[in-house]
Amino acid sequence: MPKLISSLVAIILCVFLVLSALVLLLFDTTTHYRASLKHLATVEVQQTRSVQTTAQAKVRGTAQYFQNAQAQIEATATAQGNQAAVATQIATDATATATASENLYQTWTTSKAAIDDTMADNSGTSKWDSGSRDANTGCAFTGNAYHASEAQIAYLQPCIGQATNVSELAYQADVTILKGNQGQAGLLFRVDSTNSAYYFFHVGSDGTYALDLYNLYNGATTGSTLLRGSSPTINSGFNQMNQLMVLADQDHLTILANDHYLGTVVDNSLHSGKIGVAVIDNGTPVDAAFTNVKVWKYEQK
Repeated sequence: MPKLISSLVAIILCVFLVLSALVLLLFDTTTHYRASLKHLATVEVQQTRSVQTTAQAKVRGTAQYFQNAQAQIEATATAQGNQAAVATQIATDATATATASENLYQTWTTSKAAIDDTMADNSGTSKWDSGSRDANTGCAFTGNAYHASEAQIAYLQPCIGQATNVSELAYQADVTILKGNQGQAGLLFRVDSTNSAYYFFHVGSDGTYALDLYNLYNGATTGSTLLRGSSPTINSGFNQMNQLMVLADQDHLTILANDHYLGTVVDNSLHSGKIGVAVIDNGTPVDAAFTNVKVWKYEQK
């Protein structure tokens, strides 16, 4: 009997020890598992934050990129806007200058003209040149108009009102090129006493125009161009009349055609002189007719 009791006690102790060991093992395992879960959760959060930080960096980088791009766009737009503004201002200034010049010409020509000649003949007081040195070259009144002709290529034929003398003036005439391939015809003003220095505003049958200064140099009269261009306001072709206009206000020289402004130049080479007309032969013999010459003198107040 005592042996049986001893055996039961021993078995109970063994079971208790096993259970105790199992409880300890289970506790330890659970503790480590929770620690592992906590550590894993912490790592996952850190990785998530890292991803968020990277995402934020990318977003910020993208935002910075777009900000830089926007800045470049705005800078480009500003530059283009400035260029457009400059171009607009230049166009506005040009329009204002043209309008002011056209208005000034109209103002000058409201009074009675000092010279008003139909150019049908030489009966007026201007005493226009008349005569020919060669065939198809010279100055002549014919067909109720004053003609200037030149048959030698690259030569200019001046025809001058010898009894005229004007400083500040508005000068206009109706000019018609009758023939002459690439020929030019127009107005002379401030012609000097020797007839070798003058300004020449002329147009071509192709719609071109120019303002030249002619001076005596080494015994020959040679020209230099002050203004040139082309304009749709000039009637091109032969037998097409153009009303040419000059406004000489001290050293400011303005040219117009058919009431439209062409340009202004500042030049003080010549201050006063006679008026005239002229043609240039640039290819074949040129002939032009001039009618309705008018000159208004302007006296500075």
